[in-house]
Formats: sequence, C-alpha cells, structure tokens
Amino acid sequence: MLTIHDARRPEPVVWKPGTPLPAKSAWLDLRDADEAEVQACEQVAKVKLPAREDIAGVSLPGRNRIEERAMFLQVPVFEDADDGKAEANPVSMLLTPELLVTQRYARSAVFDTAARDWHAHASQDGPAAAFAELLETVVERTATRMQKIAGEVADLSGRVFGDRYVETRHLRRWLVHVGALETRLARSRGTLLGITRIAVFTCEKNPAWIAEEQQSRIETVRNDLVALDHFDEQLTEKLQFLLDAIFGLISVNQNNVMKLFTVASVVAVPPVILAGIWGMNFKAMPELSEPWGYAMALGAILVSILIPLGIFKWRGWLSRD
Repeated sequence: MLTIHDARRPEPVVWKPGTPLPAKSAWLDLRDADEAEVQACEQVAKVKLPAREDIAGVSLPGRNRIEERAMFLQVPVFEDADDGKAEANPVSMLLTPELLVTQRYARSAVFDTAARDWHAHASQDGPAAAFAELLETVVERTATRMQKIAGEVADLSGRVFGDRYVETRHLRRWLVHVGALETRLARSRGTLLGITRIAVFTCEKNPAWIAEEQQSRIETVRNDLVALDHFDEQLTEKLQFLLDAIFGLISVNQNNVMKLFTVASVVAVPPVILAGIWGMNFKAMPELSEPWGYAMALGAILVSILIPLGIFKWRGWLSRD
C-alpha cells in the first residue's frame, strides 16, 4: 500500500494504481508495497529504492549514506509492538530536499501517529519536518515501552524481596517473567540502535537542505537517544540482578529441603539403632521377659528422638525455614 502525505491535504490519501502521484507530495509511505507502487515512488523521487533483502542485509558502513542530494537511511530491525510479540521488520527511509519516502513491511503505530501529528501542523510542510516528526515519535514510543518495562521490573522486585517466604513455584514463574522482560527490552534495543545511528549520521552530515529548525529537532532526538541508552543499561543491570536474586532464592529453598532431610536422617539414627538392638534374637536379654520391657523400649526410642531434636532447637538449627 502506498500512502500519500501532502501538507495541502488535511489527511493522507491512499494511492490508486493508474493515477499520477502528486508532484509536490512531501511524504510517500510504502507499506508492504507491490512493484507498481515502488516504481511510482521511484519515478517521483528519481532514485532507485532498495529491496527488502538489501535493507535487512546491508553492511554497517553502507546502511546510512548520502548519494548526491539523497540520503538513504535503514533500520534492519524495527520493533513497534508493546507486548513484543509482533515480528520485527526492516524499515528504510529516503530523504531528499523535496521528498521523504519510507518503506516498511508491517503496520506500525509509530508511522500512524507521526503522520497524524505532522498533518496537524500545517506549517511543517517539508519532508525534513516529516522526517524529524517520525524520529521523535519513534523515540517517544520506545521511551514509553521502556518505562512500562521499568514499572514491571519494580513491581517484580518488590515481590521478590518481600518479607514473606516465597515458594519455589512462584520463583520459577518469576524467572520466566524476567526472561520475557529481557526479550521485550532486547527487541526495543534493536530499534533504538538503528534510530540512534540514523540520528547521529544526520547530525554529523548536516545536509544543507535540512532547515536549521529541523536539524535542531534531530539534535534533540540524538540527545534523547543517549539518555535512553543509559536507561537501557540500568534496566539490563536490574534484570540481571533480579535474575541472580531469584536463582539465589531457589538455591536457598533447595538448601532448606536438604536441611530438613538431614535433620530427619540424624533424628532417625538413634531409634533405628535401639530397634535393631532389641530386634536381635538372643536368649539372654532380661528385658524381654519383663512386663515393663515393651514400654521401656518405646520410651527409650521416644527419648532418643527428643534428645537430638532438643539439641537442634538449642543450637537454632530448627528455625522457620
């Protein structure tokens, strides 16, 4: 689908094959476009657009480049799903003094929001303004997703380090949750890295045909991306800390189980020895013929259990855990 964004129109228009493209359109947005739509954009832009495999597989040095008065910018992995379940797709941008052409292969709330905001500012009628608006929207949505992840991390941290005892089954479920949060953060990190390279490249090259106002907006985006990068590092460290803490608590629970088995085995040794002695078939065992022999044996076995339990309690080895 080819969407035409023209500052002279209040809303975007979907291109119909066979009709000419407006000569002064500021932004052409290709979404999973067919060959006819790509060719129509190439005729207006007078530039060959890259194919999907070229966008996803282009080497790092050639990912962002300027050829004459056309700036090619690529994001091989673009993630725009709050839940992290949608498939990541490549995104390409072509910016010239007269036109912005974007290529994507899935629906994206970022592009819809950027287009709506750009149309809302009638004075921003140039492709550079649309480009700056798109970068700002990407940064804003990425920051929102990272803030949501940070909130979930804080909530999970409160549950992990609460005062009450946590069963191992809950710890295992939280372990899976930490892995899911890291996956979502990693997917956002790929988008963040691609947009950062685009912003840095644009600021360093500073094409003369990008107005000072729009260049200033891109500079602000670059500074925001640096802050988000630091925020990403903090979230990664917190997730790693939570992961280590959960593993440690699982180990503590397993050690408590082993302690219980150890106490049970030690307490069971004296009665087993006594029962073994009285179970011997020797003729000269005087207590066997006494009427109080059975009660005495049971009492001795009970005392042999209570004595080690008392010692463990006195030494503090029978705590609640």
